[in-house]
Amino acid sequence: MLTLASKLKRDDGLKGSRTSATASDSTRRVSVRDRLLVKEVAELEANLPCTCKVHFPDPNKLHCFQLTVTPASQSEMLDQDLAPQHHRDRRNMSKFTERTFD
Repeated sequence: MLTLASKLKRDDGLKGSRTSATASDSTRRVSVRDRLLVKEVAELEANLPCTCKVHFPDPNKLHCFQLTVTPASQSEMLDQDLAPQHHRDRRNMSKFTERTFD
């Protein structure tokens, strides 16, 4: 993050006197944070599954958002068996797990 701030400082160049430089430095800090947050939001939206939607009530506050998760359709759920293989097929169980001890 420090390298990004220094790169932005180099790109923008030095503006005004030292007092205005400190004021613009605090503005740059906010701008660096906002730029990183915008990139993170774009990455979040790109990597969300089709069952999830993100809504931003206030576009200026990217840290406040609503995530809506909807269940998958019934046909998708039938294709995916959520139980592991060893629970579905008792023939593959070892003899040790079938033993009972008194």
